[in-house]
Amino acid sequence: MPPVLEVEAVSVRFGGLQALRDVWLEVREWEIVGLIGPNGAGKTTAFNCITGAQRPDRGVVRYRGRDVTKLAPHKRVALGFGRTFQNVGMVKTETALDNLKTAQHLKAEYSATLGLLGSAMVSMSERALAGRADEILELLGLSGVRNRPVGSLPYGQLKLLELGCALATDPDLLLLDEPSSGMGPDESEQLADRLLALRAELGVTMLVIEHHVPLVTRVCDYVYVLNFGELLTDGPPNDVRVHPGVVEAYLGSPA
Repeated sequence: MPPVLEVEAVSVRFGGLQALRDVWLEVREWEIVGLIGPNGAGKTTAFNCITGAQRPDRGVVRYRGRDVTKLAPHKRVALGFGRTFQNVGMVKTETALDNLKTAQHLKAEYSATLGLLGSAMVSMSERALAGRADEILELLGLSGVRNRPVGSLPYGQLKLLELGCALATDPDLLLLDEPSSGMGPDESEQLADRLLALRAELGVTMLVIEHHVPLVTRVCDYVYVLNFGELLTDGPPNDVRVHPGVVEAYLGSPA
């Protein structure tokens, strides 16, 4: 069986800047894989190549053995990709419930015209979308903010709700970009618990960009490290954490 995700020799250049050079990685079924590195290492560019926001100059991205390198982002979502971003990108004036319903737009069983006219089918579909949204809110411990405008929520809850919006697309592969950013130590610990629970309960495979090393060490099965756009090392998280090159990349001096 092929890996869920394969990135093979992906390279990206922006003018005179080599953002990625021959990057390789793979994520297998049910794994939580970490992608770490100092600021400017190329992590987000790699994520953009995986999700279709950036087309690589060279290399291949495969999903379950299928070449998706040139596939548009929305078509990857339809295949089973779900992604969060470093900067939360929800409609701040709408409620948590409405944002989760909007995230399920591919599952709405009616056209825009029927939605404007209204019908029994539209009402049934809306109830189904709301029911799924409530399940996600409960799963993430956010039922209490169901009807609150997103703009009124603290940042930690915003990040969790964004994770919920990604889950609302029923992803097979969940790509999390800095999920613990803006969270305190206790919130990061709770996030780690939730990610492990999501894998156990939903069977979701994950690739995670993360700076919070304790979270990576706790939840990831395998870790890849980027530095200056190249793969520095990879391996089990405890081995990577003490690798001399990784310590030097983060601290700026030899281990």
